[in-house]
Amino acid sequence: MRLFKLPMRQLVFIFSILFLTSTYAQTATDPAKNPDEMIKQFSLLHRDLMPKVAVADMFYGCNLSQEKQFSFKELIIDMDKDQLASKLIVCLGEDNLASDVALNFGIKACFIDQLSHLEETEQQKSLNQVNNALAKLSRAERQKSFTQCVNNQTLKYLSQ
Repeated sequence: MRLFKLPMRQLVFIFSILFLTSTYAQTATDPAKNPDEMIKQFSLLHRDLMPKVAVADMFYGCNLSQEKQFSFKELIIDMDKDQLASKLIVCLGEDNLASDVALNFGIKACFIDQLSHLEETEQQKSLNQVNNALAKLSRAERQKSFTQCVNNQTLKYLSQ
């Protein structure tokens, strides 16, 4: 269920602008930070964090059946990116990062994080819809969905 009826790109753009505006308001007294510099800084942070979020999603999804569970915050904020990548490679076993298995793990985990604010029954209902959609979508469509979901997560973690 989407809260807004705008296309995802517009929502991401709007949230990015809101983030930048709030950041600018907090630093408006600092003459060294101008809007162009802040946009550049935000873009760099986003670019650097997005791959880590994608790997964290794949690992989280792969790790769901394991005894030791990690939180998204622990994976994205606290864990070193190289350690995270190593854990994902071990978890995937015979599969690689570009496999359909890894992509499906990533999509499922990304949606788990995006739906975490819902009650348990609503989460499960939505995850069942995600699983049904995964079976029907082409790889290109699943990759696009994963990219959009990771982008949204990245924006969420940048604002924390």
